[in-house]
Amino acid sequence: MSKGVLIIVLVYIVLLACIGIYFNKRNRNNRDFYVTRDRIPGWAIAISERATTSSSWMMLGGTGAVYTMGISGLWLFFGLYLSLIIYWFWFAKAFKKENDLNPQLTLTSFIAARWGSHEKIIRLLCALIIAVFYIIYAASNLVGAGKTVNSLFGYDVVPTMIVVAVIITAYAALGGLGSIIYNDLIQAVIMCFALIVLPIIAWVQVFQNGGFVENLSASGPDYMALFGGLTTGSAFLLVFNQSSYIWGNFGMDTVTRKVMAIKKEEDIKSGRVAGLVTGFLWYGGVFSIGITGLCLYGAGTFDDPETLFPTMVNDLLPRGLSVLVLCGVIAAIMSTCADQILAVTGAISVDIVQKVFNVNMNEKTALIFSKLLLASVGVATFLFALNSGELVMNMVSFAWSGMGSSLGPVVLLTMLDRKASGSGMIAALIAGSGLTLIWGKISFLTAVDVKFGAFFIALFAGILVSRLIPNKVGTRNHCKKNSKE
Repeated sequence: MSKGVLIIVLVYIVLLACIGIYFNKRNRNNRDFYVTRDRIPGWAIAISERATTSSSWMMLGGTGAVYTMGISGLWLFFGLYLSLIIYWFWFAKAFKKENDLNPQLTLTSFIAARWGSHEKIIRLLCALIIAVFYIIYAASNLVGAGKTVNSLFGYDVVPTMIVVAVIITAYAALGGLGSIIYNDLIQAVIMCFALIVLPIIAWVQVFQNGGFVENLSASGPDYMALFGGLTTGSAFLLVFNQSSYIWGNFGMDTVTRKVMAIKKEEDIKSGRVAGLVTGFLWYGGVFSIGITGLCLYGAGTFDDPETLFPTMVNDLLPRGLSVLVLCGVIAAIMSTCADQILAVTGAISVDIVQKVFNVNMNEKTALIFSKLLLASVGVATFLFALNSGELVMNMVSFAWSGMGSSLGPVVLLTMLDRKASGSGMIAALIAGSGLTLIWGKISFLTAVDVKFGAFFIALFAGILVSRLIPNKVGTRNHCKKNSKE
């Protein structure tokens, strides 16, 4: 690594550390650590949410998916962008209104605190689901970091994962959600640069070398087809499977906690504009990289399609720009991984230790415990990443389903179904997470994406059991105000 590159990396690390130290001084208790005491602008929260959601799985897995699918990969981004529209035009306002009735620090607490006698078992199930699947999700980001640096500079994967894990854990433990959001803003700028500059250069290369249609059709007619060459029922299934990411956001602690950090409703409006514009730029950039990569290299060139992005960076960009783009990938990874590690920490510290097992701590002790626990979660994430051996996209899809298909239906039922019961919530949690674990082993189910199928089965299970086993009178606590963790 040249001295110039090393200086850029060191300056970046120092900047992250300074933000972490600033918010460390601001954090006096768990509420400051998990939700922040400061009013953060809606646009900052929106960009942070995009940086958290669009990480290495987008830049590596998303580009690789488009490379293997061609034009039909558009449906993946259709689902993601539609989810973003629903999130900012309805979900953020509705979720904030519901949480303001009974303020909580975590998604688990938001759900569990509303179910009276079922609270502890629901809290335990939610916290375990978040802990297990978010560690897998966070590990996918460390794997993505290792792949990227290895492809660009030839450095070993494991040392890269160690360095990234240490940096992430340090600034997240210091500053909590506040430091994560503002670090996300810095990282989002770098990500935007990477996802705008590389596609522009790639499109120029495509049109200089025969044009888009000629290059893409050379890989085969199916790559040119909006439905991948499929017809009728199969095409319909393709759209639904590729759009299945739409349902996951409702059950993501890293997404809902950003809404909890919104102090005023007008911040939702500025967040809506920033989120939709940023999402359009990022998804457009990822799709462009995948489709131009297919044009430039042809189908079947890569044994691991997730190396397409770093390969294009190496081939198309000058060395200086490739370093900045590398920082964009690492930035995406760090923003997501830090938020996910914080989510796991909150699930264990607040929901299991303090609420399920009734361990009482004063504010200072609880804050110290959360920070030490976060460091331990960081180590566990690294160890899982070290032994995963999976594609980034596969790990993300599995984790997204595990949380989106279990917590997602429960959040929607908690907000919308006044006949929902605690027993119904337990059924939905078990159905969604359980189906995620066994879906791929049941042959007749594999035609349908687990993220789509498990979500609706869990939703149906929650509704059905709620009608069969309704709550006792007074069990549900919707109007309890000023609750404190």
